[in-house]
Amino acid sequence: MGFPADLLTTLILVGLLTPSACYNFCNSSRSYVSPQVPTNIRQLRVGDIKIVAGLGDSFTVANGARSTTLFRVHEEYRGDSFSAGGRGSYEYGSTTFPNILKVFNRHLYGYAIGKGNVTSINARFNLAEAGATFRHMPVQARRLIYKMKNDPYIDFQNDWKIVNLFIGQHDQCVACANMTQFSPANYNNSVRETLDILKQNLPRTLVNLIEPFNLGLIEEMMRLDPMCYYAADNVRCACDIFTNKTQMQQLASGYGRALRDLVKTGRYDGNNTFAVVIQPFFRNFSLPRNGPGIPDALFFAHDCLHFSSSSHGVLGIALWNSMLSMPADKATNVHVDTNVMCPSTEYIPISN
Repeated sequence: MGFPADLLTTLILVGLLTPSACYNFCNSSRSYVSPQVPTNIRQLRVGDIKIVAGLGDSFTVANGARSTTLFRVHEEYRGDSFSAGGRGSYEYGSTTFPNILKVFNRHLYGYAIGKGNVTSINARFNLAEAGATFRHMPVQARRLIYKMKNDPYIDFQNDWKIVNLFIGQHDQCVACANMTQFSPANYNNSVRETLDILKQNLPRTLVNLIEPFNLGLIEEMMRLDPMCYYAADNVRCACDIFTNKTQMQQLASGYGRALRDLVKTGRYDGNNTFAVVIQPFFRNFSLPRNGPGIPDALFFAHDCLHFSSSSHGVLGIALWNSMLSMPADKATNVHVDTNVMCPSTEYIPISN
């Protein structure tokens, strides 16, 4: 006989019953928390993660995720962000990456809640900003370090941290004005500078480096739905997607290769307290489709560009599953019906 719903909720809120105890989708005989805090990142278990953070652009901000009209897609629903939002909980249907992680550590800290800009209390360590490009990532990294150092609720030196870095979408929306400035080579340089800053100043950190997706795919939705054309043309995408579709595809692919080339240099290997892992689930991203094969507009917000709240849940699962997979097993596309994986290895895989 289970707990009554009201009692169950009360026990969770007061901390007498952990979320994993009431919704344990993994093998309860296994331990997902180390008996002692590990000192080596290659012995890190999911339950050892204390802090989660996100860097990036409006796709990490979760612009328009819960908007009800096109005119509200500028609102920042950071708590719904697939990589850095923790509004709600896994038990009640919100499958963002932090909410899944909370199942294994109910004391997880740093995720965003609710709405608000980057300076709001709701933002916490989701320091992404709408309109950001790869050139802004070093600044975001420095702000994150400063904010963590000055947060009295964390042990800066000893708490294990995950930083989810997802950048390259807005760049595709502005690159048509200066392709040289937004080249994959410059992207590589800025991301390298960002990772170097984190490596030198943020101890005990795993960086999930998420490959960007091809915004040119949105052209099909714009072609089928005039409202999508109007929306994308008026919401932060300066480059016309119809005429720049091929360029966007080339940039997305080039940025992804730049990330892989950077990590393959071994620049971030051999460190016991810092690692960078490529998460490639956007590499071959294709538009989700409904029964008749039409692109599923419900995957996107009202601007047909950013992700809807439900899609952030799908992407949260994609990121989580990718982090737990060995390199050869990582998905390079997003499937809306994928289940949450349980850790199949004792430690989080740290390899590319």
